[in-house]
Amino acid sequence: MRSIKRLPMPPTRGVLGHVDYLKRSDIHLQMLRWKAQYGRFYRLRLGLTPAVVIADTEWIRTIMKSRPGEFRRISSIESVFQEAGLNGVFSSEGERWENQRKLTEPMFQPAHLKYFYSSLRKVTSRLSNRFTMLAETGETIALVDEFKRYTVDITSLLAFGEDVNTLEQGDNPLSQSLRHLFPIINERCESPLPVWRYIRRARDKQFDASLNLIREYVDGFIYRQRQRIQLNPQLLDAPENMLQVMLAEQQKDGMLKDDDIVANAITLLIAGEDTTANTLTWMSFLLCSAPSVEACVFQECKEVTDSVEAILPWPLPRMPWLTAVMYESMRLKPVAPLLYLEPTKNTVIDDFLIKKGTPLLLMLNASGFDDELFQQPYDFMPERWLERGKAAFSDLQPFGGGPRMCPGRSLALMEIKLGFHALCSGFRVEAQQAASAVTESFAFTMTPSGFCVKLHKREQTQ
Repeated sequence: MRSIKRLPMPPTRGVLGHVDYLKRSDIHLQMLRWKAQYGRFYRLRLGLTPAVVIADTEWIRTIMKSRPGEFRRISSIESVFQEAGLNGVFSSEGERWENQRKLTEPMFQPAHLKYFYSSLRKVTSRLSNRFTMLAETGETIALVDEFKRYTVDITSLLAFGEDVNTLEQGDNPLSQSLRHLFPIINERCESPLPVWRYIRRARDKQFDASLNLIREYVDGFIYRQRQRIQLNPQLLDAPENMLQVMLAEQQKDGMLKDDDIVANAITLLIAGEDTTANTLTWMSFLLCSAPSVEACVFQECKEVTDSVEAILPWPLPRMPWLTAVMYESMRLKPVAPLLYLEPTKNTVIDDFLIKKGTPLLLMLNASGFDDELFQQPYDFMPERWLERGKAAFSDLQPFGGGPRMCPGRSLALMEIKLGFHALCSGFRVEAQQAASAVTESFAFTMTPSGFCVKLHKREQTQ
């Protein structure tokens, strides 16, 4: 058994060690460069605290399977979410997580997906109409913003029974406020000291204002759903949305408080917006540089619906090419590239003694660039997913793994297929900048920065 002091370490920057690196929006790429230089295990120094970076696929799998008993999120993450009143199923640990899971697990059972379809279809139709309008005006757009409207509309409808309809009515205070949360939460989770508790910057005040406004919206959603349940108690047995599921669960379990429902409701809004929208945008970005693949996806889209305006029917048809582009995007541009954990007790990883509470930085993005798992790993080759034995989705971790795998993964995949089909079947995407001008920006999720496009309507005869 060896000490982690024997692990290699990149050069530090000042007394804080590698803290400044963690604040950078390209830290996930920097860690890949360090992996190439120092190997699958290396250490960092966060102030006076040693941390271990793990880029070994098998060990990452093992660690994720050992949650929540042997590993948990870094303590500072739960502290930040708790302070903001957002400590739901994403950030909570231990017994609290067990209670939070009771609220969220029933919502995402695969059997429920068919009941979600009518709402998804309605919002996807609006997305297609929105794309038509943008194509007709010839406007240059940030595609990620359009997909965020799509995902926030879906999440609000499915989670709360509220049709906020930002696709047709434009951004509202709720959607605008959501965009202020992730960057600040990410910054606070990575900060070695809780500076915001003592020095209130303008962005901290904006964060508080945004959070208060979101709470007002969610409180209103909860009130209206409670009123509906009072008028129709049968909704407790056959809920129409996720908020009703949580309210029904609360009636069964007196331990679940309103604060738990609010925290998980806001978590659903935040998580449901960024991750799926970013994935859809990265898929579009990669396809812009691969016209032959785009042609294959378009042909497939034509074959599964009657017209370019049509929405994918239920049950969703198999779409090998679209799915391959999605998987390849998740490999090359994973929107959740890093996971920060710590052991709940002293443990051993690859013969290294890791003490309780030592920060572990798991590189979920590392496996996608492993040439032992993927040939030509830096190339966009969605065809690798079409041949048996060429690539395995189990070698990626876009939704995490183990007991704490993302509960909304089936819904996310459904949204992606519907949204990307709406784009590719009816429109051609023209990038307005070179691919090299688009950068990866990591702030809790990894988003494309600088990706602007014009949409061109496809003809029915194409």
